[in-house]
Amino acid sequence: MDDSVPEGDHGSSPGASGGPGASGGDETVRQLAEGVDRLMRMFIRTRAQLLDRARDDVDWSVQIVMGVLVKNGPMRVKRLAELVHSDPSTVSRHVAQLVRDGFLERRADADDGRAFLLVATDKARRAVADRTRSRDVHFEKMLHAWNDHDRERLAALLVRFIDDFETYKNVLADKDWKGFGPPASREETTA
Repeated sequence: MDDSVPEGDHGSSPGASGGPGASGGDETVRQLAEGVDRLMRMFIRTRAQLLDRARDDVDWSVQIVMGVLVKNGPMRVKRLAELVHSDPSTVSRHVAQLVRDGFLERRADADDGRAFLLVATDKARRAVADRTRSRDVHFEKMLHAWNDHDRERLAALLVRFIDDFETYKNVLADKDWKGFGPPASREETTA
């Protein structure tokens, strides 16, 4: 039996979990939704514990900002805010801290002398590389009992899930939330 996830296959086959008329799909979707809820709560608790232990370390949100600049190269604050799904004023505060701490530099934009680009320093690149190595070591330890096939399957399905979530979140943003309570604030989703 081939468990691979074909690229671009997003459950369009008849009987796909959660689709109209899918046998057992409702229960599978419910289990998946509950699992994702549990995972999110666990991530929030774990993040709080790790941040508490790392009070002298670079803040989580600042790490995200720095990582995006290291990965994508120089850019303006507005573009950076778009990529981290935050507002420019919040990102500007993080940027100020990162510039002060020597992780970022502001350089004049060659296309528009009135604007500036944010550029990651070598210090930022080292910090991001160290964090990535540390993260990978922890995942390797956590998944040590998983075989390669299971790891690959999880990775493929997770990428697919994130892509579909990214697409669907726009539908959620346009939804009428009356009776369901307000959606999470921007700070809750980007913190």
